[in-house]
Amino acid sequence: MPEVGHTFSESIHQRKGSVRSVCIILNGISLRKKFFYAKVLPALQDVVNAEVWETRSKNDAVTLAAKAVGRSYDAVVAAGGDGTLHQVLNGMLKNHEQAVDLPVLGLIPLGSGNDFARTIGVKRDVHDLKNLFSSFTTSAVDIGKIIFPESSTPPRYFINIADVGMGPIVVERLLNSGRAFGSLVAYYMAIIHTFFTYRTESVKVQTSLWKWEGVIRSLAVANGKFFGNGIGIAPDAVVDDGKFSCFIAGNVSVLDFIIQNGRLRKGKRAIHDEIEYREADIIELSGVKPLAIEADGELVGKLPVRIEVLPKQLKFLC
Repeated sequence: MPEVGHTFSESIHQRKGSVRSVCIILNGISLRKKFFYAKVLPALQDVVNAEVWETRSKNDAVTLAAKAVGRSYDAVVAAGGDGTLHQVLNGMLKNHEQAVDLPVLGLIPLGSGNDFARTIGVKRDVHDLKNLFSSFTTSAVDIGKIIFPESSTPPRYFINIADVGMGPIVVERLLNSGRAFGSLVAYYMAIIHTFFTYRTESVKVQTSLWKWEGVIRSLAVANGKFFGNGIGIAPDAVVDDGKFSCFIAGNVSVLDFIIQNGRLRKGKRAIHDEIEYREADIIELSGVKPLAIEADGELVGKLPVRIEVLPKQLKFLC
């Protein structure tokens, strides 16, 4: 796999042998790649030893992150959106879930959504990023683990939100949309299309403390507060409290859901008889149909699933 920046990085090591070393895994098709190389990377090279590995095809970030874990970096950093962060997370934890000496996970938010960055407070501003990497302050964060008990699909990890219902349909449409008008426009077009074409499906939810069964428009299992480019689906979520915040929108009409979406974008709880907020640390989801599930903006498999929280699994640069 092509690795970018090694020659320059070696000179940095010679000049600053005592500073932190970080591996930055850059989404190679990011619309902000030029900004990263022109502004962000030069600023970071003043305070850390940075190597940049650029993805060339789908799922490269998983492979590169797994490789980086074995290279004794102080941090492995996703430079991209929530999907890039998701892949880097899965590369780090693949075969290393029980490890106690994993690198710090970091994020340079270059995506169009950057929803986990909103929750954790990491900004794209170059000055802020330089201060972040200079201080190298970390916090332990929870990670979600999705297990597929009735299939050979390997477990998937997520750091932000996993959901069933409209979310996976939006993701699928976005993946098939191309980028003729830019990713943000494509994203909103996918949301609007899904709003008016989605048909609610039956889902069963089982936890140790509560059960729920019915048709859903959206069901989110949240570690972070936001998804869908700033929708505050889980305003009470805390990334290190050892539990998920669950949002269940049942048989809600399209009009009502659009109205409630306005509240969610302001970080307020929805108010509707068919919308509930719950908490759990282990959740089992099943459906009459093998509905798709997405996590951090990536399609990861189909129901049934068991979702577990891994308390304070990783240290995050924030």
